[in-house]
Amino acid sequence: MKRKMIQFGSLSLLASLTLSSCGVSLAAQNHTYKDFDVKENLGLEFPSESFDFLALSDRLTADTDPVEPNFVETSETFRMTVVDEMPIYESSSSKYPSNVLPEGTVVDLIVPPDSEWAEVYDIYGSRLGCTNEGFLHAIDADCGVYAELPVEYGKARTLEGTYVDAYSHLVDISKYLNVYYSTDPSNQGVDLSQYDVKVSMKLSTESASVEGAFYNSNICMLQYDTLQKLIKAIEAFKKAGYTIVIYDAYRPTSVQQRWFDIVKVHKWVADPSRGMGGVHDRGTAVDISLIDKNGNELEMPTPMHTFSNDSARDSENMTATARINMDYMARIMRSCGFSTINSEWWHFQDTNTVNYLPTDHPIDEIPLVPSENTGA
Repeated sequence: MKRKMIQFGSLSLLASLTLSSCGVSLAAQNHTYKDFDVKENLGLEFPSESFDFLALSDRLTADTDPVEPNFVETSETFRMTVVDEMPIYESSSSKYPSNVLPEGTVVDLIVPPDSEWAEVYDIYGSRLGCTNEGFLHAIDADCGVYAELPVEYGKARTLEGTYVDAYSHLVDISKYLNVYYSTDPSNQGVDLSQYDVKVSMKLSTESASVEGAFYNSNICMLQYDTLQKLIKAIEAFKKAGYTIVIYDAYRPTSVQQRWFDIVKVHKWVADPSRGMGGVHDRGTAVDISLIDKNGNELEMPTPMHTFSNDSARDSENMTATARINMDYMARIMRSCGFSTINSEWWHFQDTNTVNYLPTDHPIDEIPLVPSENTGA
């Protein structure tokens, strides 16, 4: 199931994501999330110091190189269905539109790089004019999209309170996997064998906390290298007839803090100001369970995100079946490069977490770009 594009900002946004490909080192930025300013409310300021990407070259391969261009260098043609309406101008210098296309009209757009204007043609190839408005709302309302973020560099805090060089190459897993998106736990009528993974981000649902959902988008992002480890685990589980369901992955620092303020127990929701903070905001942690071939979740010690001692791996209050399932899932994940924590049976984190930068990108504001693999 491809995620559909509901709203798409200006294509010029794509150009802003390419700074790192020009040799510019970026540092993580402070953001405001739902009127929560990380620096003001938490007293936490992301380090502004950055470092040269070349310092990481010995750890990055061509496949994981995060400085690949995030934009097209030549004009691209898109077929789209007009959303709301599209004003048509004779030229980019025209002050008033010569025509307005109604919602539902199918057109072809030729979009030059770094331009906020697009040439508009009908589906038969006749030029209608140009526009700088309608195509900002949607590019093919039926096309798949994925979230896109720039690569960032800076310093990350260690458990000892020191700082090390770190970077962030967060990617949307839907760019690399066939994902089934649903927050419905029943999975009725769904052939999960057709998908690599199910995404059901708990923090995007009203059941996330006593304050309701933290965000609205069911988007799953991870560090690129962490995703490669998860893909190995997905393949291992699929051979045994199981599908991974991801309930949480990348979580902005401000959301981490807001959730900690609700739960108030560091072992269940990490306090961003302590030690390394919450590793979810580094994009290296996943909260997961397993679904069998009939669409049923395997029995585990507790429901997902049950913050009690019964959720601990060494709890004595679980059935034999739950222990077997929990240990099996942990064994596969550890073999693929993840570590566990005792307090949460569902939590797994990349063993190289210290090398990645915590960031605070509001989930609902992450830019979406059209999927390159529209047949996925």
